[in-house]
Amino acid sequence: MDNRLIFHGIPNLIGVVFATTFLIISIKLYKNKEYSKKLNPIKFLYILLIVLEVVKIVANIAHNKSYSPGTYPIIFCSYILYTYPIIVYCKKDCTMVRICKALSVIPAFVIGALYIFIMPKHTAEITTYSFLMNLHSRFFHLCMLAGAVYIIAVKLYDFKFADFFPTGLTTMAYFNFCTILSLLIGGNLSYFGPDSSVMAFVYQTFGYAVGNLLFSFLTMIVSLICFYLINLTIKIVKSKQTTN
Repeated sequence: MDNRLIFHGIPNLIGVVFATTFLIISIKLYKNKEYSKKLNPIKFLYILLIVLEVVKIVANIAHNKSYSPGTYPIIFCSYILYTYPIIVYCKKDCTMVRICKALSVIPAFVIGALYIFIMPKHTAEITTYSFLMNLHSRFFHLCMLAGAVYIIAVKLYDFKFADFFPTGLTTMAYFNFCTILSLLIGGNLSYFGPDSSVMAFVYQTFGYAVGNLLFSFLTMIVSLICFYLINLTIKIVKSKQTTN
């Protein structure tokens, strides 16, 4: 039996079951509630993800006797750890809150959904530690995806296309912050440092500075495509509901 079924399949199944259950219950209970009540499932997810992140950090330090800069919670998948508190505790629906809502959705669909289908072959021996870390990672990404679907489903965010530009610029600034900080600490924050295996081809082909510039523009393009597709999907669903 391909050990991907054990190493990736079981964690995915656990995450899908939890995410689906969370969505069914949360949407049913809060879809027609006032805005403040709709935030309760986001509060629950935020607390859960903080606990998961603390557990991961402690487990990594205990197992490896150190904590690599590349595993700091400063990656695109970690956006929600910083956007959820602003969404939940900021009372006014200002530009900052709208950007945070968009950033809680875009990375989830771009990275969270794709992550489910990325199941590289695990050639090394499956240990309790490696399995639990993979379970943590897949569970985290599926929770992130569930939160994004919930935000749209209960209309916590109306996804105005005008929010694309400030959201894209924020993502670009975040990326450049991580790449510059990677140079200072000698690690690969957000996987985009100078020794990043993820960006190796780009850096080797264009150089580190130009590679970062190209990726900055790519984040804007991906953000634009996501805004367009999500807005298009919402319009199609609304038109079908109107027709029915």
